[in-house]
Amino acid sequence: MTEQEHGQPSAAELRAFAYRLLGRREYSVAELDQRLRVKWPGLEPGPVAELLGALVAENLLSDERFTDSAARSLVQRQQGPLKIRAALRAKGVADALIAAELERYGDQWVDLAARWLERQHPGPLDFDARQNHYRRLVNRGFTHDQAMDALNRLAKD
Repeated sequence: MTEQEHGQPSAAELRAFAYRLLGRREYSVAELDQRLRVKWPGLEPGPVAELLGALVAENLLSDERFTDSAARSLVQRQQGPLKIRAALRAKGVADALIAAELERYGDQWVDLAARWLERQHPGPLDFDARQNHYRRLVNRGFTHDQAMDALNRLAKD
């Protein structure tokens, strides 16, 4: 019996599958490892580790690039830092990389929350609308202070 009949892919098949995935978008190392293991559940850890190491060495796979890409995408969708941190952690990104990436947007969070709020509700807010929008901002991943600053900014305008 060949490796195929036992469910073990060849190194070329692993690499081809990884190339197909990486050709579409960036992946974190942990996320690509998981995708390979989902496709081939009985996969031995040795060939996967070798492939991931080679892809990182060839700069085809990078947690830094993935973190930058994913954070930029979530910021464009006006998600807050707490939600972005949770999403990146779920993809297996190290906390140090997440903290460095979120620091790049450090002074923009209140502006981002205020822009989202202005799109949702132009004009002044009554007490009930303020509560509703506060809850929605927090659910989008903004901190209490960021949500309150955005609401207060809208009240001043």
